[in-house]
Amino acid sequence: MENIGRQRPIGVFDSGIGGLTNVCALMKRLPMENIIYFGDTARVPYGTKSKATIEHFSMQIVDFLLEYDVKAMVIACNTIAAVAGQKIRQKTGNMPVLNVISAGAKAALTTTRNNKIGIIATNTIVNSNAYARAIHRNNPDTLVRTQAAPLLVPLVEEGWFGT
Repeated sequence: MENIGRQRPIGVFDSGIGGLTNVCALMKRLPMENIIYFGDTARVPYGTKSKATIEHFSMQIVDFLLEYDVKAMVIACNTIAAVAGQKIRQKTGNMPVLNVISAGAKAALTTTRNNKIGIIATNTIVNSNAYARAIHRNNPDTLVRTQAAPLLVPLVEEGWFGT
Protein backbone atom coordinates (compact mmCIF):
# COMPACT_ATOMS: atom_id res chain seq x y z
CA MET A 1 0.00 0.00 0.00
CA GLU A 2 1.18 3.48 -0.83
CA ASN A 3 1.60 5.88 2.09
CA ILE A 4 1.94 9.10 0.12
CA GLY A 5 1.15 12.18 2.19
CA ARG A 6 1.20 10.39 5.53
CA GLN A 7 3.65 9.00 7.98
CA ARG A 8 4.84 5.43 7.44
CA PRO A 9 3.60 3.10 10.19
CA ILE A 10 5.42 0.80 12.58
CA GLY A 11 4.46 -2.86 12.18
CA VAL A 12 3.99 -4.94 15.33
CA PHE A 13 3.20 -8.63 15.22
CA ASP A 14 2.64 -11.61 17.45
CA SER A 15 1.35 -15.15 17.21
CA GLY A 16 -1.70 -14.05 19.20
CA ILE A 17 -2.98 -11.09 21.18
CA GLY A 18 -0.22 -10.80 23.79
CA GLY A 19 1.64 -8.31 21.60
CA LEU A 20 -1.08 -5.76 22.21
CA THR A 21 0.78 -4.87 25.41
CA ASN A 22 3.66 -3.76 23.16
CA VAL A 23 1.24 -1.70 21.06
CA CYS A 24 -0.09 0.03 24.21
CA ALA A 25 3.45 0.84 25.34
CA LEU A 26 4.34 2.20 21.90
CA MET A 27 1.20 4.33 21.80
CA LYS A 28 2.05 5.87 25.18
CA ARG A 29 5.67 6.55 24.28
CA LEU A 30 5.14 7.49 20.63
CA PRO A 31 1.63 8.98 20.44
CA MET A 32 2.14 10.51 16.98
CA GLU A 33 3.14 7.21 15.33
CA ASN A 34 0.84 5.08 13.20
CA ILE A 35 0.89 1.40 14.17
CA ILE A 36 -0.29 -1.68 12.31
CA TYR A 37 -0.76 -4.76 14.51
CA PHE A 38 -1.01 -8.31 13.25
CA GLY A 39 -2.01 -10.97 15.78
CA ASP A 40 -2.14 -14.45 14.27
CA THR A 41 -4.95 -15.75 16.47
CA ALA A 42 -5.95 -18.26 13.79
CA ARG A 43 -2.71 -20.23 14.20
CA VAL A 44 -1.72 -19.59 17.84
CA PRO A 45 0.21 -21.03 19.68
CA TYR A 46 3.44 -21.04 17.70
CA GLY A 47 5.49 -22.68 20.46
CA THR A 48 4.29 -26.17 19.54
CA LYS A 49 5.03 -25.82 15.82
CA SER A 50 8.14 -26.81 13.86
CA LYS A 51 10.88 -24.31 13.05
CA ALA A 52 9.98 -24.47 9.35
CA THR A 53 6.32 -23.74 10.08
CA ILE A 54 7.16 -20.82 12.39
CA GLU A 55 9.49 -19.36 9.77
CA HIS A 56 6.87 -19.81 7.03
CA PHE A 57 4.12 -18.13 9.08
CA SER A 58 6.51 -15.34 10.09
CA MET A 59 7.47 -14.60 6.49
CA GLN A 60 3.79 -14.40 5.56
CA ILE A 61 3.22 -11.83 8.32
CA VAL A 62 6.32 -9.84 7.33
CA ASP A 63 5.18 -9.80 3.69
CA PHE A 64 1.78 -8.52 4.82
CA LEU A 65 3.33 -5.71 6.88
CA LEU A 66 5.74 -4.76 4.09
CA GLU A 67 2.72 -4.21 1.82
CA TYR A 68 1.83 -1.34 4.18
CA ASP A 69 5.30 0.21 3.75
CA VAL A 70 6.18 -0.04 7.44
CA LYS A 71 9.30 1.81 8.52
CA ALA A 72 10.14 -0.55 11.40
CA MET A 73 8.95 -3.83 12.86
CA VAL A 74 8.50 -5.07 16.39
CA ILE A 75 8.46 -8.83 16.88
CA ALA A 76 6.19 -9.04 19.91
CA CYS A 77 6.35 -12.85 20.06
CA ASN A 78 9.11 -14.66 21.92
CA THR A 79 8.83 -17.73 19.69
CA ILE A 80 9.01 -15.81 16.43
CA ALA A 81 11.93 -13.74 17.73
CA ALA A 82 13.84 -16.84 18.83
CA VAL A 83 13.12 -19.03 15.80
CA ALA A 84 12.69 -16.64 12.85
CA GLY A 85 14.26 -13.37 13.99
CA GLN A 86 17.36 -13.77 11.85
CA LYS A 87 15.35 -14.60 8.72
CA ILE A 88 13.14 -11.59 9.35
CA ARG A 89 16.18 -9.30 9.65
CA GLN A 90 17.59 -10.70 6.40
CA LYS A 91 14.28 -10.10 4.60
CA THR A 92 13.80 -6.55 5.91
CA GLY A 93 17.35 -5.39 5.16
CA ASN A 94 18.25 -2.14 6.91
CA MET A 95 14.83 -1.67 8.48
CA PRO A 96 14.90 -1.51 12.28
CA VAL A 97 13.57 -4.79 13.72
CA LEU A 98 13.08 -4.87 17.49
CA ASN A 99 12.06 -7.88 19.53
CA VAL A 100 10.81 -8.78 22.98
CA ILE A 101 13.75 -11.05 23.78
CA SER A 102 16.33 -8.27 23.58
CA ALA A 103 14.08 -5.93 25.54
CA GLY A 104 13.24 -8.60 28.13
CA ALA A 105 16.88 -9.52 28.62
CA LYS A 106 17.84 -5.88 29.20
CA ALA A 107 14.95 -5.40 31.62
CA ALA A 108 15.94 -8.51 33.56
CA LEU A 109 19.54 -7.34 33.79
CA THR A 110 18.53 -3.95 35.14
CA THR A 111 16.13 -5.54 37.64
CA THR A 112 18.25 -8.32 39.13
CA ARG A 113 19.86 -7.53 42.46
CA ASN A 114 21.98 -10.66 42.73
CA ASN A 115 23.05 -11.30 39.12
CA LYS A 116 20.69 -14.29 38.92
CA ILE A 117 17.74 -14.45 36.53
CA GLY A 118 14.96 -17.02 36.27
CA ILE A 119 12.97 -17.45 33.08
CA ILE A 120 9.69 -19.31 32.53
CA ALA A 121 8.71 -19.81 28.93
CA THR A 122 7.41 -22.28 26.38
CA ASN A 123 9.46 -25.35 25.51
CA THR A 124 10.52 -23.75 22.23
CA ILE A 125 11.88 -20.63 23.94
CA VAL A 126 13.66 -22.61 26.65
CA ASN A 127 15.19 -24.98 24.08
CA SER A 128 16.30 -22.08 21.87
CA ASN A 129 18.33 -20.61 24.75
CA ALA A 130 17.53 -17.20 23.24
CA TYR A 131 17.10 -15.37 26.55
CA ALA A 132 20.27 -16.76 28.08
CA ARG A 133 22.24 -15.77 24.97
CA ALA A 134 20.78 -12.25 24.99
CA ILE A 135 21.49 -11.87 28.71
CA HIS A 136 25.03 -13.20 28.42
CA ARG A 137 25.78 -10.86 25.50
CA ASN A 138 25.26 -8.00 27.95
CA ASN A 139 26.66 -9.67 31.08
CA PRO A 140 28.40 -13.04 30.74
CA ASP A 141 28.61 -13.43 34.53
CA THR A 142 24.85 -13.61 35.06
CA LEU A 143 23.44 -16.94 36.22
CA VAL A 144 20.39 -17.82 34.12
CA ARG A 145 17.95 -20.61 34.99
CA THR A 146 15.10 -21.55 32.67
CA GLN A 147 11.95 -23.59 33.19
CA ALA A 148 9.56 -24.67 30.48
CA ALA A 149 5.90 -23.91 31.16
CA PRO A 150 3.94 -25.40 28.23
CA LEU A 151 0.59 -24.00 29.40
CA LEU A 152 1.89 -20.44 29.76
CA VAL A 153 0.70 -19.14 26.37
CA PRO A 154 -2.76 -20.72 26.52
CA LEU A 155 -3.28 -19.25 30.01
CA VAL A 156 -2.21 -15.77 28.89
CA GLU A 157 -4.23 -15.94 25.68
CA GLU A 158 -7.32 -16.94 27.71
CA GLY A 159 -6.84 -13.99 30.08
CA TRP A 160 -5.70 -15.95 33.15
CA PHE A 161 -2.52 -13.90 33.67
CA GLY A 162 -4.06 -11.74 36.41
CA THR A 163 -5.08 -14.58 38.70
